Amino acid sequence: MKRYLVGVDKNTETIETDVLIIGSGIAGTYTALCISENIKVTILAKEAIDVSNTALAQGGIAVSLGDGDSPTYHHNDTLFAGAGLSDDDMVWLLVNEAKDNIKNLCDLGVKFDMSDGMLDLTKEAAHSKRRIIHAKDFTGKEVCDKLLASSKKRNNITLHENMFAIDIITENQTYKATIILDQKTGKKKIYKSKYVVCASGGFGQLYQITSNPIIATGDGMAMAYRAGATLQDMEFVQFHPTVLFHKKDKSFLISEAVRGEGAVLRNSFGEQFMSNYDELKELAPRDIVARAIFSEMGKTQSDCVYLDITFKSRKYLSERFPKIFNTCLKYGIDISKDYIPVAPAEHYCMGGIKTDLTGKTEIDRLYACGEVSCTGIHGANRLASNSLLEGLVFGKRIANDISMNHLRVHIDKKNYLISESGETYSQPVSEIEKRIKKTMNQNVGIVRDEKGLKTAKKIMDETLDILNLYKYNSMAQIQTANMAIIGEIVISSALARKESRGAHFRTDYPNTLDSFKKHITKKREESNDETF
Repeated sequence: MKRYLVGVDKNTETIETDVLIIGSGIAGTYTALCISENIKVTILAKEAIDVSNTALAQGGIAVSLGDGDSPTYHHNDTLFAGAGLSDDDMVWLLVNEAKDNIKNLCDLGVKFDMSDGMLDLTKEAAHSKRRIIHAKDFTGKEVCDKLLASSKKRNNITLHENMFAIDIITENQTYKATIILDQKTGKKKIYKSKYVVCASGGFGQLYQITSNPIIATGDGMAMAYRAGATLQDMEFVQFHPTVLFHKKDKSFLISEAVRGEGAVLRNSFGEQFMSNYDELKELAPRDIVARAIFSEMGKTQSDCVYLDITFKSRKYLSERFPKIFNTCLKYGIDISKDYIPVAPAEHYCMGGIKTDLTGKTEIDRLYACGEVSCTGIHGANRLASNSLLEGLVFGKRIANDISMNHLRVHIDKKNYLISESGETYSQPVSEIEKRIKKTMNQNVGIVRDEKGLKTAKKIMDETLDILNLYKYNSMAQIQTANMAIIGEIVISSALARKESRGAHFRTDYPNTLDSFKKHITKKREESNDETF
């Protein structure tokens, strides 16, 4: 794949800012709000400013506040879910810095549910304690709304919508230069900055069925990879066990908190089945529950299973889970009386751009935060409600690092030119995108094997060869190229991990092996896997 997907010339509009943040979810906006107010910050959103995975998050944020809980228990639960690949030091940072960052959110106006004057705590899968703070079942939206509102009030923060980040220029520069496509005008721009923070989210749209918004096409990961950053743990893709299965909607999440409040899973015959798969039953780690549902669907020749919370009152359900209650009701499902049809769908990628404890990548002054990053916390399987917390903790760490060092960096006036290459194609790339999604769904899903992965790699390599001929003229073409790049890396990483661990399950290598208690990394200039 080409180092740069598009070219720029001396007539390309150039805009200067101290810090460029790509992404307007919790990771991007919270980082901006934590940066010193004398530093100029620009946030770019790919679509509307409030479209992000954060805004769709229902469950909540994990933090050890309850009686009998502690950061130690939270740490241990995270390591257990991570199946031996979580970075111990990073996890300690996460759990010990959680409380202060939650206080910051409250100070910024986020209204979490309260009980007897204290933050209300619920339980989710693989947590040993009730430690999930929430705002009904639209926690992400509440957090996003308040962070965006606060950002708009800050004189040093500027937000722009419909700005698509394409590439980071790395040729001998004292500043960071990022190529952007302004979707409103169709013109390219260059943002010069002292620092770039990539907070662009994950790659859920590589799959046919996902809980992710349309923006989640792996753009930030692909951009950083082309620039020379390392991607790590890309084979670990988490499928949420309970996504609504309805002919009109196969992407609406039924929060893990529903199971945390006692909901049980039933197969198409109405039988409970989770006790056959794990002693934690419905509250087992997500990878176990997703595979159990997948197995049960196969045994019963069904397209879905059912979530039963009918033992709770209508009043309780409509107040505790208003978004889920009303959405299901729209589809003719009264969850106080009816079982909810559910099936697994792609939800979260544990892998991403490798970062250190301050969110730095190996590229000078490029940081990554949120789902686009790989801090090592999630290991082979993310513990529920740790993702929003990760965005907060490392967003604050990135902000502190930038605030302490920004005076040492200066933006010079030199511009760099990148020539166009490739052929101009007028046909849409929609068919290529469909092929990518179908390939990933069929061969790189909940259950994998050598034959399927090799088939997928052959298709993705052929797709990349075709896309490499393109002279990219549209966001759709660039986005499809990003999807193909990330798809190939997920596939080759899955092929390299000849074992089953966490969210990565191979029928031909069903055991977890000590020899694979290591990370698989991918870097553009290297042809072979690098492990450590």
